[in-house]
Amino acid sequence: MRRPHPTRRDDRGSTELAVAAPLLLLLVMLVVQAALWGHAHHTAQAITHHALAAARTAQATGADGQAAAEQAADQFAGQVLTDLSITVERTPETARVTLSAQVPSLVPGLSWPVHQQRSAPVERTTPAEEGT
Repeated sequence: MRRPHPTRRDDRGSTELAVAAPLLLLLVMLVVQAALWGHAHHTAQAITHHALAAARTAQATGADGQAAAEQAADQFAGQVLTDLSITVERTPETARVTLSAQVPSLVPGLSWPVHQQRSAPVERTTPAEEGT
């Protein structure tokens, strides 16, 4: 029976590890990136919700909605939304908020955009009926 030489090592599997380790790291980075994008998406929804709520009230203007959007962005966005652009439009019938931003990328060369658009009818006041 032949015994292996004591200084000889078995290198089987080291090639597979050299290929698998970077792929596993890339997979983990993609999962974290997807979670970061999901968080940014929810943050963008919250910003547009606050801006729309402010812009659609009966006595509000588009500037009121824009101010609410900027305040919400300062409060919520932090480092998760970059290149943030928010537009608030208000007509006598509808209010519309459009947001676009980028999510910082952990994977070089990939772009992770976030877009949100919400619209709703403007609140109207009606005179109260007599006797109610």
